[in-house]
Amino acid sequence: MTIVRRLTVTGVAVSLALLLALPVASAAAASASASAMQANAAPLPQLPQQAAARQAAQWLVTQFNAQGFIPVTSGGSQANLSATVQSVLSLSAANVDPTLAHQALGYLETNVDAFVVQQGVDGPGQLALLILDAEALGVSPTDFGGADLVTRLLATEQTTGLDAGLFGTENQATNYSAGGYQQGLALAALAAAGVTGQSQVSTAIAWLVQAQCPDGGWTTPDNTNNACSGTPANFAGPDTNSTALAIQGLAAQGALTSSVSTSALRFLETGQDSDGGWSYFSNTSATPGITDPDSTALVIQSLVALGVSPTSTPFVKRSSNPVSALLSFQLTSGNGAGAFFFPPGPSGADLLATYQAVPALAGLAFGFGPSGRSYWEVASDGGIFNYGSGAGFFGSMGGTALNKPIVGIAASPDGQGYWEVASDGGVFAFGDAGFSGSAGSLPLNEPVVGIAVGLKPPT
Repeated sequence: MTIVRRLTVTGVAVSLALLLALPVASAAAASASASAMQANAAPLPQLPQQAAARQAAQWLVTQFNAQGFIPVTSGGSQANLSATVQSVLSLSAANVDPTLAHQALGYLETNVDAFVVQQGVDGPGQLALLILDAEALGVSPTDFGGADLVTRLLATEQTTGLDAGLFGTENQATNYSAGGYQQGLALAALAAAGVTGQSQVSTAIAWLVQAQCPDGGWTTPDNTNNACSGTPANFAGPDTNSTALAIQGLAAQGALTSSVSTSALRFLETGQDSDGGWSYFSNTSATPGITDPDSTALVIQSLVALGVSPTSTPFVKRSSNPVSALLSFQLTSGNGAGAFFFPPGPSGADLLATYQAVPALAGLAFGFGPSGRSYWEVASDGGIFNYGSGAGFFGSMGGTALNKPIVGIAASPDGQGYWEVASDGGVFAFGDAGFSGSAGSLPLNEPVVGIAVGLKPPT
């Protein structure tokens, strides 16, 4: 049983999908370089991969029963609450079957303690996941089936001792139910709920920052139980999953300093596998990595959170990149078509691999935030930085030579795309934002200074 699987079995917020645009997750703006493809070869896939995300989410839909949960065994009556929670996030990320997602959320509202209470106390990872679910679907996490999930999550934080700031108990950390992974997830969830800047949150951030290893990664569950000096050969030391979640949590809280992010990015770059993906432990000459979809998806999300394009030149390996590596695990035929398999396959559809792949394919990092808190920033070179729920990354002009600087951005009506406009009137469309023309080739008396979206006339 791999460590990733162990995390799932113990109910930890696994390499969680989750989905969704961080309430503070900044998404990468740079376009992939032309050098990222071989001569005469098709361009490598970019983010988002919306069709693939929808196909995977549609397979997840088939795993739910009429009661609104995913059973432990097909046709069984016992709910797999972890899979249900995380699949709700994936349905939200891909915008697939919102009716089912809300039904599942209703089921979870009536079963909060069955999911949250671990070893007799609240689990921080479980609470964080439910908060993310609630925020993703517009339900208040402070009144979730009568439970205040935010207050309960904050109440799990240690206030004294060497682990002051850690969400969860020492016993939970020993059993992999608390630690760097869950700490990052909790910080992302709190940011999604609008809980930032408080002294209690600052203490939690400080705990996570000090847990970063010298090589830039984080260990599972923490440095006390798994020293930074451990090695993959001994199934120890920093891992990509904990690192990815730590990055996203800190990014969600706006707490990624230059030194922390530079070191973390170096860890991910040097630990990438030769096929463009990532394994649980970093790839080294002594312990070559075997790419898995879960780790690859999480790292893609963390790069988005860092503001780094996962498909930019540093991450291209010969004829592949992280997105093509992730897509290589998607089944294209049979009963599991659309789902993802877990290596060494190709094998049957894997539930965990599928719900973790969806948010990454959608180009989203952790944490749906409250409505009205989502927005994009655009730089004069066309680079895009996105923040909050639904503000996905759909591409940008960053890294492309422009005749004139970008001066404005406008979102498409459903938030699934946007337009950038340059001062010469040139328009660049991304996502579902259609191109209807521009003033880019026209002589202008004065430069363009903005762009606005026209509404469809009433019928």
